[in-house]
Amino acid sequence: MESLADLTIVDAAAELRAGRVSAVELVEAVLARARATEPHVNAYAYLDRDAALAAARDADRRRSDGQISGPLHGIPVGIKDLIATRGMPTEAGSDVLVGNVPNLDATVMRRLRAAGAIIVGKHRTHEFGIGMNAPPTRNPWDLTRYPGGSTAGGGVSVAVGSSLAAIGTDGGGSIRKPAAINGVVGLKPTIGKVDSDGLVPGGTSVDHIGWLTRSVADAALLHDVLSDQPGSDRPVRTARPRIGCPAYFFDGIEEGIAAVVQRAVESLAERGAEVVLMDIPEMSETPRAHTLLVSWESAQLHREWMDTCPQRYHPASLRALQAGARVSVADLKWAHEQRRRARIAIDDAMDEHDLDALCTPTLALAAVPMDEMDPERLLPEYCRLTLPFNLSGHPAASVNCGTSPLGLPVGLQIVGRRYCEPTVLRLAALAELPARPQPLPGVAEDRTAIV
Repeated sequence: MESLADLTIVDAAAELRAGRVSAVELVEAVLARARATEPHVNAYAYLDRDAALAAARDADRRRSDGQISGPLHGIPVGIKDLIATRGMPTEAGSDVLVGNVPNLDATVMRRLRAAGAIIVGKHRTHEFGIGMNAPPTRNPWDLTRYPGGSTAGGGVSVAVGSSLAAIGTDGGGSIRKPAAINGVVGLKPTIGKVDSDGLVPGGTSVDHIGWLTRSVADAALLHDVLSDQPGSDRPVRTARPRIGCPAYFFDGIEEGIAAVVQRAVESLAERGAEVVLMDIPEMSETPRAHTLLVSWESAQLHREWMDTCPQRYHPASLRALQAGARVSVADLKWAHEQRRRARIAIDDAMDEHDLDALCTPTLALAAVPMDEMDPERLLPEYCRLTLPFNLSGHPAASVNCGTSPLGLPVGLQIVGRRYCEPTVLRLAALAELPARPQPLPGVAEDRTAIV
């Protein structure tokens, strides 16, 4: 058998149900993988080994007594350090919150625990998810390169097997970016589909809770567990779905990424999809509108800390928040209008062309070397293709669709109508390539040897 740490949630759950594996064995395998990989990738801000093993022993005891909590019973999961987690440090990657240990869980945490998930620890994030500093997390495909957006700790952890799923947040692509870069699946549901109560220090109007997994089937399982309601799907054409490829999302793409995505779109067509070339011109205004809205809203959330302890922020984060505080009323009004126009334009384009989904590259450029990663210059380009759907609130997933000439994963983004996550997931399953564990430089390539 492959290492337990390399199983998908669906396969691990089946092993647990059949009694071939215990929750303790599964958690021990994941913790062993973390011991082997953390010195290289730094995916975790905090690992709670003792509590995870105690929870696994309790899960095994309850299973033997016939008390199954839910579909995640015994499954080890990691949590982004922006999500309040009872009894664990929740510091949002910032000195501002050093020592903060919540007494209460975020809503998503309560649902995970109720479904039987075992919380392994907290994944690293950029300071408050702002994206201006550089956490020590590294890309497992090339340790010298950028690992993704602010949920990068989760994406890296799922890629190397130190968790079977990562719960994170996506305010401009922070789940889909690390999904693409690390070769895993990332799902951002429709805005409001998953209760965001318990984000630290609050969350802006574009923040979505979502997750990273090793397969689309795992993403679908988490959707069923964590969503406020099931998808209100319209019937999808199972034989010949219609997928739109808007020109805006294919302009200015790195050649290596463009070629892989083009092959993925052609593969969807070969599998029966009808590909429609079209455009949504309103998307060109979304980057500036997103920046204005997020920076202003973040500044309001941080106003008190900015006044009382500005020295505790990373200088680049503080500059970004201070710039947000200076956004004018006129600019804010314009940004809100562009948000409304973007939402309507996407809906209208999907109606006009009778589309089941949109299909785009997830990212316009590959993971750059860390010594070239200037967030103030490059972050807008990394978010350009993902942030329109944070503004509009449409569900979006990124799946691995191939490897670039640099040997790095490439993500395909699939976007659906609001509340139609089942359609997004069905089409993502058509496009995904099976995730494979990524051996790290300097770490044993025989995955079974690690555990």
